[in-house]
Amino acid sequence: MAKKEEATAQKLPQEQVYTAEQLTEACHIFGVRREIVVVALRLAGKKSATVTEARTIIDDFKNKEVK
Repeated sequence: MAKKEEATAQKLPQEQVYTAEQLTEACHIFGVRREIVVVALRLAGKKSATVTEARTIIDDFKNKEVK
């Protein structure tokens, strides 16, 4: 059964990884300003990420409680 799982994992397309600069330039896809993308990625320590990862990081940053 492990072979089936490996075959399935290989068939799934991997998401493209983008640099923080590219994600910042594409801030409109996240519905936020450039500054939000820059700070969220910087605080997460990410220099590159997929769109899905970046979206999660940005959403977590936006929903973070202000102390």
